[in-house]
Amino acid sequence: MKRFFLLALLASLPLMLISCSPTPATPPITPGAKPPATGQTDARPRIRIGYVLHVLNDFSQVIKRGAEDAGKALDVDVEVVGPPAAQATDAIGMFEGMVQKKKDGLVVIPMPGDVWVKPIKEASSAGIPVLTANITSAGSASEAWFGQDEYQSGVVLATELRKMLAADGKKSGKVLAGICAPGVAVLEERYKGFTKGMEGSGFTVTDPKDVGVENTKNYSAWENQTTANSDIVAAVGLCSMDIPNLAKVRTRSKAKWLVGGYDLNAETLDALKAGTTQISLGQHPYLQGYLPVLAMVQHLRDKKPLPKGWVDVGTEIVTKANVDSLVPRETDRAAETKWYADYIAKNFTDLGSLAKPLPGTHP
Repeated sequence: MKRFFLLALLASLPLMLISCSPTPATPPITPGAKPPATGQTDARPRIRIGYVLHVLNDFSQVIKRGAEDAGKALDVDVEVVGPPAAQATDAIGMFEGMVQKKKDGLVVIPMPGDVWVKPIKEASSAGIPVLTANITSAGSASEAWFGQDEYQSGVVLATELRKMLAADGKKSGKVLAGICAPGVAVLEERYKGFTKGMEGSGFTVTDPKDVGVENTKNYSAWENQTTANSDIVAAVGLCSMDIPNLAKVRTRSKAKWLVGGYDLNAETLDALKAGTTQISLGQHPYLQGYLPVLAMVQHLRDKKPLPKGWVDVGTEIVTKANVDSLVPRETDRAAETKWYADYIAKNFTDLGSLAKPLPGTHP
């Protein structure tokens, strides 16, 4: 009996030794890398980031792609939502839903900025860091804002348009300005910069006409405004939907006034190529989607401090002379992803060191 017990004990030793040996540690997953082929998974909870857009349209779809590409590259979950119409109450409801889901971090385009101070504060008080992009929210608890220098972009637009008007033989005249959302700080700053850039010339700029955000209403507003101001030498819109509609109005009315504005959606690129629009400024919406997610992941995963202040995404000047070089990036998603991957690697390696004080408002 003793001999049988001893043999059984010896036979069980390998199994006991195996069961007591330590489990190999799961190797860390490099951002963007695939999980180990052994079937092991990262023991850390998967990072979940929410991104709330101000509206779903062609422009914000580029921001959405940037945020989602960042999620894929960095191996985190990114949920991007936004209302079909630019209604702050709807966007805030979506944001609060993200807070209830207990996302690890949130990014938001806070339009208009003043109504977002409270929701952002409540999320921050709940322990969820919040970053903003595209539109500022002065006084909010957001650590950083990602966007272009809106005031200076207006100066740039005026400077370039003055050159084009001079080349067109115009030394004076009226420039019609339109704003899709009066009261939104970044748009007001664009207008102020534009009027500043026109100072000292023979051109006068109208007060910013309310042309609305919704596409059909925006077209009708521009049609009405250009009819009422038939003596203009140029029309300038401050929002992404303006140039496509201005180009259509100009073509249908067979007008000769010049068109300028913002953003690089497909219709705007076509208008630049066709000569129905003379200039548009790009503000890298892809970066406004990608970089806040990158900053948030570096904070949550790598314990880096969040950037404090403004991360400038830059401004692009696009005319008929250079539009063809931008078309592949702006119309082909694979080309877009590759171009920005290279651009980010060269220009945004240390977000913290790039952050600077928020661009000030101007009287």
